[in-house]
Amino acid sequence: MCLSELAVPVGVDLGVLVLGIFLGLQASNWNEDRKVDQLANANYLNLLSSLQQDSIAVQRTLESNAIGLMALRKIIPLQRNDELLGLSGRDLDNYLHELSLSSRSFIPNSGIYDLLTTSNGLELIESEEIKTRLVDLYEYQYKSYGIVDAPIDSKYTYELGPVIKEKIGLVVEYTPEMSVVHSATPENLAKHYAELAAESRDIYSMVSYNMETLRQIEASIRELVPLIEDEIEQ
Repeated sequence: MCLSELAVPVGVDLGVLVLGIFLGLQASNWNEDRKVDQLANANYLNLLSSLQQDSIAVQRTLESNAIGLMALRKIIPLQRNDELLGLSGRDLDNYLHELSLSSRSFIPNSGIYDLLTTSNGLELIESEEIKTRLVDLYEYQYKSYGIVDAPIDSKYTYELGPVIKEKIGLVVEYTPEMSVVHSATPENLAKHYAELAAESRDIYSMVSYNMETLRQIEASIRELVPLIEDEIEQ
């Protein structure tokens, strides 16, 4: 057999081999791209769930803080409030409980974001707008809220809270609903009214500022959620 006759099948075999390798690489790349897309989609779903939980928590915290702020406004004037001094029984317990709601905190659910940042998962998010908004929310807004909220928590724990619990006498527990373990008395309120008012004045401006920060967080989450939902649908 001459060399020209051998060249045809060898050339055909080589072409088939090259084509097979090419198709194999294409399939491998396609599978790799598919895995990346699935992982990115899972990241979006986890972030969406986390943000939706935070949105609910922010709303509940704002509602509690708003009730607390209204209670603070009743006691912060320099002149004693005769209406408050006339409270007794359940009405007095409810008022003091509302006062304590001014210090209720929002605790961000940042676990998913932290996991993504430590595992380079944010690199799988193609949308620069979403990445920028995520960084602003988690790295700036959440941390700013924590900085402002910490002094409020401290003041309630060590100053306002002890006046309500130890001096005026209201002790409650949550199981998960609030139940009164020990009721306050009008006599104790009258005796410690000035101290309660002073502690309430100290916390009032911080609560007002903190609520404004929470409203900004609420708006940021509201804008971010539909952007992530659009990416999931694509």
